[in-house]
Amino acid sequence: MATTSAESPISHSGQTLSRAVTFQFALDPNAEQRVLLAKCAGARRFTVNHHLARVKANLDARSTEREVLSDSGEPCERSTPSLSWAAFSFINEFNAWKNGQSADSPVSGNGIRGLAWRHELPNDVFECASVDAARALANFSASRRGKRSGSPVGFPRFQAKGKVTPSFRLRNRAAASQAPSSQPIRFSDPAHLRLPRFGPVKVFGPTRKVRRMIEAGRFHIYSATLTQRAGRWTVSLTGVAAKLHQAERSRTNRHAVPVGVDRGIISLAVAGDANGVFFESFEGVKTLKQAQASLKAANRSLARTTPGSKGRQRARSRLAKRHRKVANTRRHLVHQASKALVDRAQVLVIEDLNVAGMVRNRHLSRSISEAAMGELSRQVLYKARWHGVDVRVADRFFPSSKTCSGCGEVRNDLDLSTRTYSCGVCGLVLDRDLNAAINLARWQPKESSTVTLLDPTRVPLLSTA
Repeated sequence: MATTSAESPISHSGQTLSRAVTFQFALDPNAEQRVLLAKCAGARRFTVNHHLARVKANLDARSTEREVLSDSGEPCERSTPSLSWAAFSFINEFNAWKNGQSADSPVSGNGIRGLAWRHELPNDVFECASVDAARALANFSASRRGKRSGSPVGFPRFQAKGKVTPSFRLRNRAAASQAPSSQPIRFSDPAHLRLPRFGPVKVFGPTRKVRRMIEAGRFHIYSATLTQRAGRWTVSLTGVAAKLHQAERSRTNRHAVPVGVDRGIISLAVAGDANGVFFESFEGVKTLKQAQASLKAANRSLARTTPGSKGRQRARSRLAKRHRKVANTRRHLVHQASKALVDRAQVLVIEDLNVAGMVRNRHLSRSISEAAMGELSRQVLYKARWHGVDVRVADRFFPSSKTCSGCGEVRNDLDLSTRTYSCGVCGLVLDRDLNAAINLARWQPKESSTVTLLDPTRVPLLSTA
């Protein structure tokens, strides 16, 4: 694969691909493809559980030996060697096991070693599942040694059918320089996506933008992740794309004064610049509140059904569809707000909110979750990097809401129910969220911590929950 000095792949048209992008489409598979999709999702669960069972048995055996040695007090070598948790080790072990090359490989009734159904599915399902199991165990190991930030991570859970989201991943085993028409994962026509072993699968929605990017060499697919939610299969095409057009990254027609963005519950976001001028306001997300009546009725209908019956399956599907509509509407509104912000501003200032801690407040957890505060910051960060916008993250303890944007006086008695900020010193009366946005726009980091943030991985404290 031809690459630049920065190791970015070069497409067949000579474009440098350096921007991580994902496109998602809903699928309409036929009956045969639906069966194969379900089998692949089941194979992924089976593979992950296989690796977790091996590792857990090994850890239990070594723990038992450690206890025996500590009780005896005599130095002795352990008889059980440790297992490698590397992804390549997992892939090699499972391939040998399912192909009948291991001593403990399964044996069918007719004496054939290995998994009898292994040839029915793409091999990528097993290998990608092995990689996922290795990644989960790596997170567990790093958390146990104190080398992972965030909440402690325990041993990965075994995946049970009906309790985990059916999903699996297929890799596009082709170089970016290869012609699109010869790649394993490609659009065969405007309405069908060709996948290995599945053939052409019908796709909902317009695919013109993605197809043109692929044909022009501006997007290369690395993998396709297929997921079933609320009875509908979707595919996420993950890959690398060329930089946005210079016109979209130009700063000429953008607001030159820094813009502060205050995220809230009443309004999704209120923006104001450092000069104290209102910039833009985005209506709060109320999809969950508006859907409470229908969700309550669907939950009651589900509770009246008999466990294990077909009626219960239909009721569960109706409830899941309502939740899916709420989530999709919320995501759409957040995408609109984040795109408008990065399109109009040169410098954005957002505050570092502890969203994961805020949702623990049982009085506000539903409203905070509905406001999608973490999702908005996540989208602003990655879209700002695409459009060449500077993003600064204000300190978590900066009193943006309690500080008067007129004179700088801090009101410590301000509570959440007060929606209008009134200053007793200078007499300023202003919307609470706009006042906070103006203070954020004027925020200046300390000399020792001055940083312009364009990469969300450089914001370890910014919650994306």
